[in-house]
Amino acid sequence: MKGYQGIGAGDGENTMDESGVNVTEVPRQGVGRSAGMSLILIPLVIVIIWLLENYLLAGNTRLFRQASLTGLAIYTVIGVVLIGIIVPVVRIRAAFLSGAVNMFQIGFWPLRRTVAAVGLTALAGYAAFAFLGMSGHWGIDRLTGAVLFILMLPTAIAAVMICWVLVGTHVQAYVRSGGVVVSVFTGVLLTALVFALSMTVLFAGAGFREMVVQFFAAGCVAAFFFFAVRDVWATIIVVTFSLVVLENSRIDPVYLVPFSPVVALCGILSAGVLVGVHWHFSRHYTTVLLPGK
Repeated sequence: MKGYQGIGAGDGENTMDESGVNVTEVPRQGVGRSAGMSLILIPLVIVIIWLLENYLLAGNTRLFRQASLTGLAIYTVIGVVLIGIIVPVVRIRAAFLSGAVNMFQIGFWPLRRTVAAVGLTALAGYAAFAFLGMSGHWGIDRLTGAVLFILMLPTAIAAVMICWVLVGTHVQAYVRSGGVVVSVFTGVLLTALVFALSMTVLFAGAGFREMVVQFFAAGCVAAFFFFAVRDVWATIIVVTFSLVVLENSRIDPVYLVPFSPVVALCGILSAGVLVGVHWHFSRHYTTVLLPGK
């Protein structure tokens, strides 16, 4: 049986697997008990830090309900870029090099496949927007919906990186011996719970129980999507759309009209940093094919 492991580019001898994917064949490296525990403990610490950051920078200040462009910028830099992207990437890189996860599991695919996945997901999302509008369940116009999408994009990027790229892949690696069904359902339930708690803290307001249930349902949908498609960018679109649908009536309209350049810059910065991360992994690392015993 063949497995996969991540190594730095140039560390092995290139070959090709039966599906035509370029890989590098190296000796199998086992994952010890301490390494297995790190798949749970380290992501848990990162999640706790992220939850505290969400509360301090957004939930406690009612950031999305009482507009503050300065607060939004600070939240984006610290909560999204630093804690939501950079910190998970450091841990993901270690797990990647240990062989616990690979490039395809964390959702960083070649450009052609990424563009195809994003294009199809975006098209489905636009169709859903149009359906909601025609059915009378959508009380905003398309321009406002687009602005909301940009406003929610940084939060969705951080959520996907923490909940599924980090926690989801690590949890699945830890319970992998239980089989595919156990791995998928454990990953879905735990990551949806982390997503529900973090978003409820972030968008703090009345109706705590209702918000947790709504976000948990959205988290389950996003989790199943990520584990099925395994694409970071496509999952970000799904999560962003979910946040727009769930939070559109609770967002301070000052963020939306007139369209603030700060909102646009926050979205561009977050997406730009993730593009850089994706490029770095694609440029310097590869998934390797490991021979079975």
